[in-house]
Amino acid sequence: MVLTVGGIPLFHYSPNDSRKLDTLLSGFLSAVSSFAAEFGERSIQSLSFEGSEILYQTEADVLFVFVVGSGAEKRVLRAVLRDLSRKFLSSYQEEIKADVLIEDAFKGFADEVKRSFSFYEGVLAVAASLSSFVVPKINQATFDAAVSLMGLLDELHRDFGIGGSRIVDAIDGKASIYDVSRITGIEIDQVTEVVEYLVIWGVVRVFKMCPAIQASDARFDIYLDIVGLPKRDNQILIRARPFCKGEKSLVEISEKIGVTAEKLHEILGKLGNAVSWNYIEVTSLSH
Repeated sequence: MVLTVGGIPLFHYSPNDSRKLDTLLSGFLSAVSSFAAEFGERSIQSLSFEGSEILYQTEADVLFVFVVGSGAEKRVLRAVLRDLSRKFLSSYQEEIKADVLIEDAFKGFADEVKRSFSFYEGVLAVAASLSSFVVPKINQATFDAAVSLMGLLDELHRDFGIGGSRIVDAIDGKASIYDVSRITGIEIDQVTEVVEYLVIWGVVRVFKMCPAIQASDARFDIYLDIVGLPKRDNQILIRARPFCKGEKSLVEISEKIGVTAEKLHEILGKLGNAVSWNYIEVTSLSH
């Protein structure tokens, strides 16, 4: 829903085209928004009711609202709401300034809403696929634009505190989420949340780590003898080697052979340059 701060409805979209909440919410939300603005609070807000939640944001005296089911992914929805609010204001600057506001003038925005929903479903798929052994990489130009134009760092600090900034500083395009956790001393779950957050903002791409082990030969066997893997580790390596061709991710391989990704990563790490890593961008729901 898009409303004026005075409660005049401008736009509505829902999958089933239901409008039963419009009249109930418009006056109430505009009043809450005005109250919050008195205290200088202009960021996204939320209200919870039994079975549903309301996310809303005020920009340029226009109120943007999502009504969603309880337990919905707020980080993704906040990103969608932020994105749609910018697009709406950019598309309808003149219409919003008109003396008489006509709701039909904004109907075309439904197509933009559908496109955004489709796009963010893909973003959510990528975010949901994160594991400890993916490598996040910042798109610097996009990141800088998000910082200067959309206040990314302020939002990050609000949601994650100083830890969020430390995690961003540790993302160098080479370190996995697992490595970033060790570098910063921050729990893997929180590092994953921050990376997911940055994916949603569209400033980070993630790559799965796919190990490749050189073909078996006498030199490699001698190398293994020098490394001196414990018997159990060597047995795991034997099971893993047929899959280590640079195509399957570390997590996929660990699941196939029934060990933890952490253990397999530890063993492969002992092999040094005998293992090379292929980095494949995560673009869909996969490890």
